[in-house]
Amino acid sequence: MESQFKVSKNSKERGNNHLPKSPFANIAISLSGGGYRATSFHLGTLAYLSSKTWLGVSLLERTRILSTVSAGTFVGVKYVTTLKKGGTIKDCYKSVYSFMSECDLVTEALEYLSKDENWLEGKQRSLINSFAAIYFEKFESETFNLIWDDQHPIHLKEICFSATEFNFALPFYFTKTEKPSSTHIHHEYIGNKKIHIPIDVAKEIRLSDIIAASSCFPFGFEPINFPDDFAYAGAEKLMDNRLLPRHAHEGDQIHYPIGLMDGSIDDNQGIDAVVLAEERMKQYSPELNILRSHDHKAVDLYIVSDVSPPSMESFIRSTNNKIPYISNWNFGSLQNFGLCSAIIGVFAILFASYTNTKASIIALSIFGTVSLMLALVLLIFSKGITGLTKRFGVSEYELNRILHFDSLKFGILYNLFVNRSKSGMKLVSEVFIKQMKWFSLERIYSDSAWKPRVLMNAARKLIDHEVIKRRKKHHYLHNELLEPGEKIILVTSKANTKHTTLWFTDDELAGEDNMLNTLIACGQFTTCFNLLEYIERTVKNEYYQSDYLKYDDATKKAIDELQTSLMADWIKFKEDPYWMVNEWNAKKLS
Repeated sequence: MESQFKVSKNSKERGNNHLPKSPFANIAISLSGGGYRATSFHLGTLAYLSSKTWLGVSLLERTRILSTVSAGTFVGVKYVTTLKKGGTIKDCYKSVYSFMSECDLVTEALEYLSKDENWLEGKQRSLINSFAAIYFEKFESETFNLIWDDQHPIHLKEICFSATEFNFALPFYFTKTEKPSSTHIHHEYIGNKKIHIPIDVAKEIRLSDIIAASSCFPFGFEPINFPDDFAYAGAEKLMDNRLLPRHAHEGDQIHYPIGLMDGSIDDNQGIDAVVLAEERMKQYSPELNILRSHDHKAVDLYIVSDVSPPSMESFIRSTNNKIPYISNWNFGSLQNFGLCSAIIGVFAILFASYTNTKASIIALSIFGTVSLMLALVLLIFSKGITGLTKRFGVSEYELNRILHFDSLKFGILYNLFVNRSKSGMKLVSEVFIKQMKWFSLERIYSDSAWKPRVLMNAARKLIDHEVIKRRKKHHYLHNELLEPGEKIILVTSKANTKHTTLWFTDDELAGEDNMLNTLIACGQFTTCFNLLEYIERTVKNEYYQSDYLKYDDATKKAIDELQTSLMADWIKFKEDPYWMVNEWNAKKLS
């Protein structure tokens, strides 16, 4: 199915911007964060990669680097431990699918949090530790030692689960590598360039706690603390603080415990970990050279599996000055209403003393008391922001300026508060993360050697407006790719309505075309599409024609065979986007 070269470009010196010498031979994958939306999508991605082969070996088994962040760590950890125990991707699929569909994670975590007997061993009583306990009981009970066990080698040679630490504000990596430790740094793989946790200590860490640290997203959780929250009975080295380094290599003091949170705070796509892993692979000892590509990069293809949208909804300021009943009030109004309420209260109590019936006495007394209490509250708050802040030691200079706020109506003050709080929240939860995403992407796209090796497996790639944009920008693609069909677009749109949560509601799990199946299917057909597009836009692009022509006949034939197989699947996906997930679910139940 070798196509004609497309998109004419002037021939020029491209530096390291060349096709890999052996495309698809060695692969790197990173799995982004994004709640259960990400976990499900990535599960579909790995499942699909396992179904396609390059020279007799599946694309998944050709993966050498695995980097995971946040919810991507769920499927990443389970896949690695499954392989280490002699299982397959199908066993991993069954385990992850069952956990997401059957475990009511939030309810069980909250129930665990509420029981006093669960907190007798000294761990901080926190929501993130409750989730970690459920991960351990219901999902993954192994320790990091299993991944470092070299007696059961697997196709993954560089494995990294990412979190973010609150000591030096750097990514914190839980890494397994084939590269031996250097002579001057013996603990360079667990932590970062500042904090290096000894491997023997790290091996005792439960993988459930690593999942918790990696997916501990801001506002939803508090930090999980290392080593305090990672310690447990029997973890002798982990509980021995004497084994932990007290200073970074540059001399900075390390303060324990170290707060760890979601890896997506720094790099939601896990790109930096892949870049570092690829650099380590280049330094493999001679006996390990067979495990990498001997090219401009140690891997031939880097698949970035990402469910986060490239942009975000614009911030829309609040212009509604209306608050029910009190929008046109100010602090002066409170004083007037307070005085009125006090007068009414006094009169009510006086009338109560002159009335003869017991019911009237009780009613007037209660009414008078409530009126006086309301008056007290109103008069206290009528002092305004200036009066309320005086007791906090605010300087006279600041008080003279705060005074101007006291004359504003409550509707205007409401807008001032809402616009600042909403924009601040959006800045922390979206803008900063988007900025980090672009910085990470720039790291690979600014490297000419990475450019022809990167495949963005974005969950929104087949949403309607992306399809329209592609028709205009890449009109040279095969018509089957330019016209994915209404079914694919609808399923993609549905998948992208899932919010970033660690649960599926009962409604979301109802029916065969439920949200879990929809996200897995989206991962499968999106991966299929992106592999096809990669072959057409990169491997068989006229820009790389000189590189392509250097391939021997066997390589060209393998490319054509892979493309033909992918296209056959793509046509089936267009007819029924759920055909593969239904097949995998049938095998899961058998």
